[in-house]
Amino acid sequence: MRRTILSALGALALATALVPATASAQSVDIGFAVPDTTNPFLGWLTSEVQKQAEAAGMRLEIADAGASPVKQMEQIENFIAMGVKVIDIMPVDPNNVQDVIARAQAQGIKVLVQGTDTGVYDVMMNIDQYNAGEQAAEMAIDWLTTTFPEGGAKVAIIPATDTVDAKNRSQGMIDTMTKWGKAEIVTSPTEARSTAQGTSVMETLLLQNPDLDAVLTYNADTAMGVNEYVMGQAQVDHAKFGVFTGDWSPPVQETINASANNESVFRGTIRIVGPMLDGQQVDLPIATFTIMKALSEGQTPYGKWVKDTIAKAGPEAN
Repeated sequence: MRRTILSALGALALATALVPATASAQSVDIGFAVPDTTNPFLGWLTSEVQKQAEAAGMRLEIADAGASPVKQMEQIENFIAMGVKVIDIMPVDPNNVQDVIARAQAQGIKVLVQGTDTGVYDVMMNIDQYNAGEQAAEMAIDWLTTTFPEGGAKVAIIPATDTVDAKNRSQGMIDTMTKWGKAEIVTSPTEARSTAQGTSVMETLLLQNPDLDAVLTYNADTAMGVNEYVMGQAQVDHAKFGVFTGDWSPPVQETINASANNESVFRGTIRIVGPMLDGQQVDLPIATFTIMKALSEGQTPYGKWVKDTIAKAGPEAN
């Protein structure tokens, strides 16, 4: 009799333990798979989109891949197993997610891809990456023209070419600076995407090129690392050094604002403002969730390709 009671209690305990996990999985509406939330832009975007989801009474779960394509694949597979309605993917490696996206779609899950064209999706959100690179270089040129009216500046470019979009943005920077023709250009043989990598690459670049006047980087995360390193170098005239890039977040804007008093050398970036939806400009986090929500209802009212508007962001007036 005692064994029967214990068995029954054990079964009840097991059933009770399983209920929260099952309920939790079933209650997730949207899975948001991103490369690395320590990136200022991605950290800001994911938190703001999550606020939108909470306000709408929907549960959104963020999966941080820690820059690992293998981990991201596992996270997407987990979202599929959970039976979410929508998966938003910002790919670590855009060349290895096609099959898993197709599996999600076969299960009736809608897939939004942001940032990099994977060729397989229900909706794609992206910017003109080459133009983003052009505009970042234009900001650098404007600053160099004012700071060095006599010409003769030296500019380093820290690219990223591991994806088509990264290559396009980096090439936009290189082509625009080359076309300008009034600066010596040094292209770093070592690429960078993170703050730590930016710091490391900048240390080498400045050692080899102590006469550098400006640096262009692929993204703001790298630019933050470059800024951190340069601000620690007493031999650099901070008033005559500029860093320019793409991507935006509030911490990035604060750093750029500090450059007005030369408390930073990070002077400008390209901000993804967001797309035009129904003829209205919509901020990126709001637009992202708006498209997610529409997909969760089986709708694509803004088409399969949503193009984000971009804008130059320099120091803001106090």
